[in-house]
Amino acid sequence: MNSHPLVSIIMPSYNHAEYIQEAVDSVFKQTYTHWELIIVDDGSKDSTHEILRLNYSSDDRIKLVLHPKNRGQSFVLNEGIELAQGKYISFFTSDDWYLPDKLEQQVNKFAKLDDNYGVVYSAGLRYFEDTKQTLEVSTNKGMRRGWIFKDLLLEPFFVYPITPLFKKEIFNDIKFDERYLAQGEAIFFDIALRWKFDYVEKPLVVMRDHSRNTGKMIDEMLRDNVIYREYLFSLPNFPVELKKYKGIIIGKIYRMSGLTYIKIHQQNKKGVTCLLKSINYYPKYLLDYKVIGGLVLGIIKICRFRLVKLIK
Repeated sequence: MNSHPLVSIIMPSYNHAEYIQEAVDSVFKQTYTHWELIIVDDGSKDSTHEILRLNYSSDDRIKLVLHPKNRGQSFVLNEGIELAQGKYISFFTSDDWYLPDKLEQQVNKFAKLDDNYGVVYSAGLRYFEDTKQTLEVSTNKGMRRGWIFKDLLLEPFFVYPITPLFKKEIFNDIKFDERYLAQGEAIFFDIALRWKFDYVEKPLVVMRDHSRNTGKMIDEMLRDNVIYREYLFSLPNFPVELKKYKGIIIGKIYRMSGLTYIKIHQQNKKGVTCLLKSINYYPKYLLDYKVIGGLVLGIIKICRFRLVKLIK
């Protein structure tokens, strides 16, 4: 058995000229050195292409794929997987970075696991660009190992997105769905139906919080999250005993989005619509004081806005 298997690191990039060198440098700083880096740029309009060509085109360990047009993150991730030669795959976006022992810790963990394990993830940190603070994230306190599908579905728990190291063979049968803007961590559900997960307790990555994070595109993420959950519950290998939770799962997505629209973004009509949909999917939200309070607040704001328009 090769004790130093090749790791393929796949980095999708888009308009991150100010961040991408720090991201790539974090790969060069890895204590585990048997890696290749595949950077697939999704049609950046800033100076990303120039930076990549100037600094990394001559390094044999780096493959550059620079697209002239935007195709979406799921497309570029699948393209990176097709190019990958490693036994393991690690993903991260070009505005984040790895801590130095990320790959070493995870490769060593895999060496101790049986063949049913397909993913080793870890704790992580979040860097807030506006305050210059680096903080641990709440998910670090509730990580799960083994068959984690039910935990992912029902618990307030998720795999911190850029932490995992995957067996490449996972992606023989599972691909990122290109219907979605960014499938992101939703793909973990598909994987968890077929593979066991383990984790490293210490933080191994840092994700950057800034105004252009994909996760802040609330309309697109709401649409994709609902579509994906509908698809997930329709899978033939979805556990029969968990199908009863469909209403509460999709209702929870609408609940969270509705409250966010009203309380943070002041988009009251969208917020009220989402909260009504949350009740439609899960009628017990009629007893949820946050849902009812959000509805009342949203309706009052809508009525006030219309009244002001009439007065003017």
